[in-house]
Amino acid sequence: MKKVLLICIMIIVLCSALTAAADPIKVAINPDTKPFKYLDENGEFAGIDADVINSIAEAEGLEIEFVEMEFDEIMDAVASCEVDAAISALTKTENRSRMVSFSEPYIMSFQSAFVRLKNDSAKDISDPAIKIIGAKSATTAEENSRIAAERLNLELKLYPDYAQLFEALENDEIDAAVSDELLAKQFVDSYGDMMTIGQPLTSEPYAIAVCPNNTDLLEAINHGMSELRKNGTLDEILLENLNPAE
Repeated sequence: MKKVLLICIMIIVLCSALTAAADPIKVAINPDTKPFKYLDENGEFAGIDADVINSIAEAEGLEIEFVEMEFDEIMDAVASCEVDAAISALTKTENRSRMVSFSEPYIMSFQSAFVRLKNDSAKDISDPAIKIIGAKSATTAEENSRIAAERLNLELKLYPDYAQLFEALENDEIDAAVSDELLAKQFVDSYGDMMTIGQPLTSEPYAIAVCPNNTDLLEAINHGMSELRKNGTLDEILLENLNPAE
C-alpha cells in the first residue's frame, strides 16, 4: 500500500513539474512605435523586439506569451515578476539594473533633440530659440530632459506616447523633442519636416529585462542572443526592420 502511495505521489510530482515546464514565458511589450514594437495588419506583435524575442525563443526551445502593457508599467511588472521578461526598446541603465536583470544588448541607439526644419538655425538644445522641450514620460529621455531643462532654464512638457510628443512638435507646442533616434524614425519620416540638432545627448543600449530571480531564463536569453549574433539572424532582423523594402 505504501509503495502504491509513493508511486502515486511521484506521478503527481512529475506531472506538476511537466506542467510547470510547459507554462509559456510571459513577455511584456508596449506596441506603440515602429520599427521596434507595433501591431501589424493582422493584430500580431511585430517589429524588431517581437522578431528578436521570437527568434531567441525558437533557438532555445521556449514558448512565449506576449503581455501588452503601458510602457510605464513594464519595469514594475518585471521587478515584481508579474511577468517573466520584457522587450520594448528598453534602455539598460544603472537605475533599472537595480530593479531587474538585463540581457546583453541587441542594439545601440542615440538620444537626440529634434526640431522642425523651419528652426534649422538652432545649433543644439541650448540655443536661445528653444524655450520649451518635450519628452515621453517614464523614459530615459524624460530623465535627460529634466537635467537639461534645469541646467538651461527650459520648460519641460511630458507626453504619454511618442505619437503625442511628435504631434506636439509638429503643432509648435514645444520647440524641441528629446527622443531615441530609432524610436523617432517613424514620426520624423511621417511628418517630413523634422531634423536632429547638435550631437547625440547619449548613446543607449536596448536590452531584454528579466525577472531578477530567474537566472535560468536570463542565461537562456543570453545564449539565444549569442546564437542570433553568430548566425547573422540578429543583423537580418535589424536590416529588415530599419530598412524595409519599398
